[in-house]
Amino acid sequence: MTNDEKSCPLCQQQNLCGVNNTEPCWCTTASIDKRLLAKVPKDRIKKSCICAQCIEKFNTVEAINQS
Repeated sequence: MTNDEKSCPLCQQQNLCGVNNTEPCWCTTASIDKRLLAKVPKDRIKKSCICAQCIEKFNTVEAINQS
């Protein structure tokens, strides 16, 4: 596993985070469930963003489980 800030700590795909760009990134306003954040390896916490696909997948599974 890489410790690259541009890769998702869960799936290792590009997270497309632009937090260091001149425009605000999608990740600055994303709502991420605490249970998903708990899945981030300790050495990656606050070092890279979970990608939108992982967030969407988690939210979809949770919505299905709640119905």
